[in-house]
Amino acid sequence: MRLEFHGLPSADVDNIHRTGRDSYGDPVERHASAEEGGMPCRHCLQNVPAGQPYLALAHRPFKTRNPFTETGPIYICDPGCTQAEPSSEPPAFLDAPHYILRGYSADERIVYGTGAVTPRVDLTVYAAHLLERPDIAFVDLRSASNNCFLCRIYRAS
Repeated sequence: MRLEFHGLPSADVDNIHRTGRDSYGDPVERHASAEEGGMPCRHCLQNVPAGQPYLALAHRPFKTRNPFTETGPIYICDPGCTQAEPSSEPPAFLDAPHYILRGYSADERIVYGTGAVTPRVDLTVYAAHLLERPDIAFVDLRSASNNCFLCRIYRAS
């Protein structure tokens, strides 16, 4: 099965830039990336270049609200950037040894038993395994240390 890793939709990111508000309605924070860079933008799926501005904010990457619609901190480029093209490869900024993968149903609910701390080298294998199931519509990739949303994985069309 071919997978596609997706960054945040441009419409969502444009709304954040336009309103200056996060998923709680609070103001976003503006910062400058450290000289070595390394703040992973969830829209372009690249690290914010060293010394460049970025936004830090609470984000809920779901259209609906239910007990499973997690909110967590993310970073996005400021000013805006170009949305990453869907890719069959995980984002290049992934450099931790482990990540959390979790399957969700079409109604944006966690499919019980799918969440797993997964070695970076096994991300595509486990995501493909989850997406073979008809009850899983997408898989979220999150930080294993901070539970931050990183990107979403779909079946390739």
